[in-house]
Amino acid sequence: MNEGLTPIGEVFLREILVGYHIFEEGLIGFVCLVIVFRALRTIKTSNISNTQRARALLFLWAFAILGLSSIIHALVHALDLHLNLLYQTLIGYCFGLLILISSLSSTRPERRRFLPLGYVLLTLLFLPPVFERLPYFDEFRPLVWILIAYLSAIVCMIYIGTFYRTKNRHFLFSATGHLFICLGAVFLFFPSKIGSLMWLYGHLFRPLGFGVLLFSVTKREIETIGGSILYRSLAAFSLLAGIPLVVFGGTVFYESINPINILNKKMLVFLLFIVTLVSALLFALGLIIRLIKPIITLRTSVEELSESGFQKKVSLESPDEVGQLADTFNTMVDRLNVLMKEQDRLSRLAATGQLAATLAHEIKNPLNAITGAVSYLKENFQGELLREFLEIIAQEVKRINKLTTSLLSFSRPVKLQPQWTNLNNTVRETVELMKREAEQNGVNLNLELDRTMPPVFCDPSQVKQVIINIILNAIDATNGKGEVTVKTEANSKEAVITVSDNGSGIPPEVLPEIFNPFFTTKTRGTGLGLAISKSIIKEHGGDITVESSMGHGSTFRITLPIGAEA
Repeated sequence: MNEGLTPIGEVFLREILVGYHIFEEGLIGFVCLVIVFRALRTIKTSNISNTQRARALLFLWAFAILGLSSIIHALVHALDLHLNLLYQTLIGYCFGLLILISSLSSTRPERRRFLPLGYVLLTLLFLPPVFERLPYFDEFRPLVWILIAYLSAIVCMIYIGTFYRTKNRHFLFSATGHLFICLGAVFLFFPSKIGSLMWLYGHLFRPLGFGVLLFSVTKREIETIGGSILYRSLAAFSLLAGIPLVVFGGTVFYESINPINILNKKMLVFLLFIVTLVSALLFALGLIIRLIKPIITLRTSVEELSESGFQKKVSLESPDEVGQLADTFNTMVDRLNVLMKEQDRLSRLAATGQLAATLAHEIKNPLNAITGAVSYLKENFQGELLREFLEIIAQEVKRINKLTTSLLSFSRPVKLQPQWTNLNNTVRETVELMKREAEQNGVNLNLELDRTMPPVFCDPSQVKQVIINIILNAIDATNGKGEVTVKTEANSKEAVITVSDNGSGIPPEVLPEIFNPFFTTKTRGTGLGLAISKSIIKEHGGDITVESSMGHGSTFRITLPIGAEA
């Protein structure tokens, strides 16, 4: 549902949905506390036996724990706390449902009066040494939700059996409420991101279910729960369906088969069979969707990826291991694309280098002959016009010689003479060398050195040449006014030299091309400076990157490895 939204729009929508989820959990907590108040008033004002009072008290504690868990859940999201705290809230929710089932099914609830004290053990999950060591919550979220769905379904079936026996609509409404809660938990079992249909259905059915319970769980129902109706109905359900209830401490009551309406009992068995079958099918469908669908999606995405030449990514978002596999695969594709682009660049550089070497060799011999001829003419012939033309020829020959020298430098493999170098001294010497050039062009050349810079294993003369090339480009970019700042810094893995200017910036459309040979946007130069600089730094095991903003300048970042010989 987020397709077509801008990144800002997606963030805004996510904030709205998270806010709704916080409101939802707070609303559920409020409903549970209202039911707790009704149960407490029933215990204090109704004339009921001690057994009935104990049953109603368990009912009270069940909803108290459910409400407290929802309120804590809302606070975790509202205060942006550690997500592993949700272990406590959802496990607490399961514990509350177990107490509710025990209050409905136990024949001697007074023996269960200390059961709510088990919630104290769950408070250990609030301790940072405990919840921080637990696995990331999203990995176990589906398991907790399917347990909540299972326990809610049991409560739902108990109420359905009670309604069938008593024909009291309040029990049918309560069964409907717990059915909605069960469906909400089933939807939340599926892997989905915030805002998806599964997420929306899950977070709509849950508050809807508690909204039904707000009106169905009345004082009369709580008083009825204190009697024998529910556990007798549960006993009949256990007898007919063959499901023992020992885990809840219930006793199966046998009745004389003669007074029982056989047809009605068969209908009850058939109804419970249908409910059980549908629940099993839903659970199986959930497992199939959760386990099989992501694998099929991953396979399809990989096939599309191979057909597109690694230009697409695997579009699979899942918090489980399959999702992690997809993320790892996408990371591998990104790295592969980078390596393929670098390989393509190196191939083009190699071809260009071979061509450059051939051209330089072919051009240099005629240029030597022209240079010799110009010298001879200067020495043996007079005349201002002749000398002027000879000077022009000499300058152009000198320029072409410089070009051929650059071509030869570019075509030859970089031969480093590395040594342990004080990089700050190398940078300082280079800046001092370039200050005159900067002043002549009206540019302030600043220097900032990291005093903690360790020795770096590099070829100082080659590194100096790289810095000179980049500073010259920065001076040209300022158009005779502005500042260029050269800065060094170091971390545990690399030394960094940055050259920043406040010039006109590099257009985004040409930014990917600036390290290609013969590419230039200037009227002077060969377009080989940055290509040669990139090759030199790559040979050192480092890299050169650039960031630029039109009208704000550019920053070139040179990185060199620390602590190892290149």
